[in-house]
Amino acid sequence: MPVLMAILAWFLMALLVTAVLRSRLQSASIFSIARTLLAEGWRRGVLPVGGAILFVGLALLPLLVEDASEASARLQIVLDYGQLWIATVVILLTSLMACGSLCDEIVTGRMRFLVVQPGSRWSVLPGKWLGLLAASFTLLFPATLMLVLISGQVSSSNTVLMESPAVSLVQPEQLQVTPEEIEQYLAFQKLEDPAGWGRLDHEEALRIAYSRLDRLSRSVMRGGRSDYRFSYSTGLSKGTELAFRPSMGRAHRSQRARMRVHMGASSLEILIRNGLRFRVPLPEALEGEREIVIGIEFLGAVDEDVRIPSVNWSGTDAIQLRVPEGSHLSTLIRSQLLLWIRCAFIAALGLTVSTFLGLPVATLFVFCFLIAAAGGGFSGAFEESNDAAHHDHGQDAPSRIVLDALAEGGDWIFSQLATWNQHVTGDRVAAGEVVTNSEVLSGLARIGLLWAGVTMLTGLWISSRKEHGLGADR
Repeated sequence: MPVLMAILAWFLMALLVTAVLRSRLQSASIFSIARTLLAEGWRRGVLPVGGAILFVGLALLPLLVEDASEASARLQIVLDYGQLWIATVVILLTSLMACGSLCDEIVTGRMRFLVVQPGSRWSVLPGKWLGLLAASFTLLFPATLMLVLISGQVSSSNTVLMESPAVSLVQPEQLQVTPEEIEQYLAFQKLEDPAGWGRLDHEEALRIAYSRLDRLSRSVMRGGRSDYRFSYSTGLSKGTELAFRPSMGRAHRSQRARMRVHMGASSLEILIRNGLRFRVPLPEALEGEREIVIGIEFLGAVDEDVRIPSVNWSGTDAIQLRVPEGSHLSTLIRSQLLLWIRCAFIAALGLTVSTFLGLPVATLFVFCFLIAAAGGGFSGAFEESNDAAHHDHGQDAPSRIVLDALAEGGDWIFSQLATWNQHVTGDRVAAGEVVTNSEVLSGLARIGLLWAGVTMLTGLWISSRKEHGLGADR
């Protein structure tokens, strides 16, 4: 069955390519250039061979879930590895076609009649970019459809992605320590113990105050209670759950403890274990509420001779609400749209660099960008340590000022690459988390319009200075 899916997906890709090539958009040269690039990609074997590799890899996904017994585990594995494989192959093929398109069509004469006409040379780069978008779509659409069918096959339900809801994770407000709270705590401690806190410098005092407040906000003492406020703008839906993962320390990793959860007018007492995740459904009375307060009371260990002083919340996912929002299928579609937007920027980057550096350097440049983006953009590499805050008499020198300015500029540029990681949502879709429409619009605005737009304008300016293939320097 997966082999048949791969064959049908390949023919669907070929049908999409044929439909684009036979489209009747003859009025503008930009569409003619786009169709020409798509035809060259098919003639040279990039699309047929790359598509075959893509679909065969997806057909092998059921082999990864043979040892998984639960349907949810099989579905998560297929979605995780399937989206990773699709993103890798589609981005790789898009970058190779973009970097290898050094006006080869102009050299062969296939586009000479376009670029020699007045004003038509401005359509070359946008036309190629549009053709690359069409090429990536002809790969992405059949691959996504095949992934949906394979997901239904491994989970024994063809409509599993439409029936299973995605969840939006809501963090409590109290776990975030604000600068105002730190300043208030520090002022109170200086009044209580002026001798002890007064001898500390301001930076060290702030660090100690933050550490204590953060520890207090992420723990519940034995016999005590902590209230956590959750806000959800659209209102809680049916099936909302409170998920938490308590930590009681290494010394009590095998012990059981009791905890009482207060949810509105109702309360529930549960048994917890160290490091295990628990889910508590919220009562129906809280449906539609935009702001709720959940109280957690720690009652201590089950065994009377065991004393557990507190329960802690370790990590950003230690306590959160799981609110159903939309279906798994809609989340997958939005995630693939974000992938297509990233392919649009890769196409613009490859085309722009290849216009003046050629195929080898452009390919290396794009791969370096992908590696830097996957590594988080090396953000923080230019930050100075607070411990080395002593004044250096040489820091006012002009050379030091220039170096500091370059470091700040580099830090800003690399920190922008965090946007790329924020819109890589494949692992979130596999985990059942929702990808919202606002995230798609954010990716379209920042990566699709801002990044790709600036890159394309740069490429147009470079093309106006030198017309590759025709040998006419401007």
